[in-house]
Order: sequence, then C-alpha cells, then structure tokens
Amino acid sequence: MSTSPASVEEISDPYQGLTSREREPDTRTCQSSVLVVFEDICPNHLDQLAEQHGFSSEAIIATILDQQEKGHQYPRRENPKKRKRGDDKDDAPGQTGKNDIKSKLDDPEYVLRMRTQTYQHFATTLISQDFPKVPVNTIKNMLNTSASLFQAYTTIDDSIRRWDDNNPPWKNKRSMSKILDQYTPDNISTLQMDLLGPVERDAISEFMAAREVRNGKNAKLAEEAEEVSNLERSRMLGEMAECGCCFDDCPINRMVHCEGDTVHWFCRGCAKQQAETIIGYSKYKLTCMSMDNCEAGFSISQRKKFLDNKLQTALDRNEQAEVLREAGIENLETCPFCPFAMEYPTVEENKEFRCANPECEVVSCRLCRKETHIPKTCDEAKLEEGHSARHTIEEAMSEAVIRKCNKCSNPFIKQDGCNKITCTRCRTIQCYVCRQTVKDYSHFNDTSRGGKEGQCPLFDATEERHQNEVRRAEEEMRQKVAQENPDVDNVFLEFKVSEKVKEDDQKRKERD
Repeated sequence: MSTSPASVEEISDPYQGLTSREREPDTRTCQSSVLVVFEDICPNHLDQLAEQHGFSSEAIIATILDQQEKGHQYPRRENPKKRKRGDDKDDAPGQTGKNDIKSKLDDPEYVLRMRTQTYQHFATTLISQDFPKVPVNTIKNMLNTSASLFQAYTTIDDSIRRWDDNNPPWKNKRSMSKILDQYTPDNISTLQMDLLGPVERDAISEFMAAREVRNGKNAKLAEEAEEVSNLERSRMLGEMAECGCCFDDCPINRMVHCEGDTVHWFCRGCAKQQAETIIGYSKYKLTCMSMDNCEAGFSISQRKKFLDNKLQTALDRNEQAEVLREAGIENLETCPFCPFAMEYPTVEENKEFRCANPECEVVSCRLCRKETHIPKTCDEAKLEEGHSARHTIEEAMSEAVIRKCNKCSNPFIKQDGCNKITCTRCRTIQCYVCRQTVKDYSHFNDTSRGGKEGQCPLFDATEERHQNEVRRAEEEMRQKVAQENPDVDNVFLEFKVSEKVKEDDQKRKERD
C-alpha cells in the first residue's frame, strides 16, 4: 500500500471546545460508530480502546487501521449464529412483522389456506378478542370481503376510528364476546406454537401483526394529543420561543439549541430536516442554522432529541466513510448491502465483492452494485430481470381471469350464463363476481329470487368483465413491478396487441 493511514494525532477530537460536563463519554454512540466499520471487533477490546482514546470513535478507527498496516489484527468476537439476509431479528416465536404478512397475502397458495373453515372460525375468535362488541356476523362478513384476518382486523379498526353515530357501520352487541386469557397481549407471545396447526399459526401471526399496526396508530394519536396539550401549557406559561430557521413559535421543551457562545434555538423539525439534507450530500457534520454565521455544532444530548436511530446510523456511516477516505486506503471496496468495507483487488482482477460481515455475507457485483449475476454481464442480468418482471405481470393477468373453487381449488372460467357458479368437482356454489361462497340466489340483485338491489349482478357481460379485470390487474402489477424493479426498462413491461388479433377479436364480438 503506497499511502499510510492517518495517525491518531491527525484525527480531531470530537469533544474539542466542549465543557467538562459536555465531554462526558457517550459510550453507546462511540461504540456504534466503530462497529459500523469493524463489526466483528471483540467488545472487551473495544471497551479498552474507548477508554484509551477518550471515547473518540475517529481515534479508535485510526488506531486499528495503523495496527493493521503494521500487520497486527484486532481481536475478533466469536461469530454469532448466522441469519439469512432479510430475517426479522425482532420477531418473537410465532410472530411475523406486518411487512412479512403483506408479502404472504400476495402468495396465492397462502390465500388458499385462508379459505378453510378452520381459518375463518379461528380468525373470528381472535378478532373478537380485541373488538368484543362487534357482532360475530360482522366479523365474518369482513373476513369474507377482505379474505384475511389482517385486512379484516385493520378494516374494523379503521371503521371504529371513523365511527359516525348517525351512520354507524354496524350495531354493537349489548354483551361483549368472551375474552380468552391465552390471546391477551401479555400472554399470546407465550403460546406453544408447535402444538398448533399451520393454519392457526398463520392466523396468530396475522393477529399479532394487526395488533402492532393498531398499537402504532394509538401511540401516534396519543403523541399528537400530548403535543397539543404541551403547546397549550407552554403558551399559558409563556414558555415559547422562535425557531431560528423557520421562525415559527414553538414550545421551548420541544426545541434544540446549538453550543455556540450565543445560543440559537431551533424546532426539532428543522434540525431533523438539516440532518436529512446533510446525509443526502454524503456529509455528517451538523452545524448551527442561524443567520449570524454561527458555526457551532450540537451536543450529543441535543442531537438525540431530533435524530432517530436511522438518521444517526446514516450520519455515522458518512463519518466513517470520510475517515476511511482520509486514511488513504487504496482499493477500498464497500458492500452495497451493509456498512462493511475492506481492501480489495481491482475490479479487473475480481468483479465480485464477497462481504465478510457475518450478518450479511452477500456476494455483489462491483460494477452494478447489485447481488452477483456472474458469469452474466450486467446488461444480460438487466435483460433477464426485465423478462422476469414481464412474466410476473402476465401471471397476474391470468390470475385475474381464472377463478378457483373456494373448497377444492378447482380452477375454472365462465364463458356464459349467470354468475351463480357450481363447482363441477365438489359442487360448491360461489359468486363469479366477488368469488364468495354462496348458498342460493339471494346473494344477487335478482329480487324475484330473494336478492336485493345493489348486490352482485346475476347476469352481466362476461367478456367485458374479463377484459376489465385483466386490464386492472395488468396496471396494478405493472406499477408494483416498476417500483420494485426501478432499473427495468419500461419497454419490457408493455403489452402490444397486433392489428390482426384486434380484427379477429372484433369479428368474434360481432358474431356473438
């Protein structure tokens, strides 16, 4: 290596200019910053370095780089149990995050498992635990309409939040449903999931994820109410100040200030927005935003008031990247999927980067910064992604037209006749429009057969329905695929029908 890393003395002290109280070591922040670069360092060794260097993460990193230049490696901790990338570390046994649940609901096989009576009955019981006054029939109807516990739960919760006494969505029961101890928030996480069947486990996962969404909404409402109350108290007590950036009047206890000789106050929103802008420019230093050329920064305690974990991590990464650049390490390569970086051969010698972070270990292409596609070129991989994305849209278009029996999953497509369909295999009756299982004609809008106006049509133009369903499915899936694959050329996602096909289609319509 032609250029040596920066020595410890060349790294500035991050606590320079602060008072003795402000120089109190922030162990967690220091260690988090070092772990961004050296994730496998021994914790005890890191503690020793932190004490030696006054909890300066920059000095610690420079020291480790100096030692590596001399051939001395830092002590490493024992490898933790490896997890696959994308695993949710915080999920409790039997619990699945809301993002995972939404992914499951897009899986046709998973949706079929939810069509069973076992699932419907168990889902009704679980939803009744949190909404004991909602009629059971209402819950069942929600399940039939939404086709999942998670969606039915959130729909009921949203309906209650928007409740209008003049136009209630349902009439509450006089007596509440029985609350079962094993499904209360305190006890449900202790259930022995291995004793339950797969359908029950799926339902409980959805139930816990739906509760998480509901708790998040409740917490947000409580926070908003507290902010309104705090604003009123501050105005009454005269504890308001003007933000030096947006010039709005804010409660002082909701503001942050710089550490200059003349203190400048700012609302947390402006301070956070500045941090986001700094991160966008790949920088990390946060300074005063006042108009009088104050260049002071913010103390660690003040930064904690407007920086969440995500922003702090991003700033730490930018800071460590700057430290590494200043260290002058040649051929430094970083992982696109985690903060890990290491010295690596040139791209001409090795086009793949094998991340050595035990929590990641993703092999990536150093040219396009995506997961490896070697021996294919980047262009060939991009082309393959386009074909895969197009195939996904085609499957969604086919799925929009093809119905499946709610009981035996026998696929079918109606050509003509009414929308009351009987399965040729198991004789289950269901509606071709909404795909629900029905008993008789009372489900439809034919009043002469027991139905009501406004319900699903008994007769309609089947071909027109198919065309609308296909068009809607194509558009929705194209938007989803485009969001998930921003690098795929839109040309791959377009479906063009030849003039010959259009002519044949028109002739067929005229014959019909």
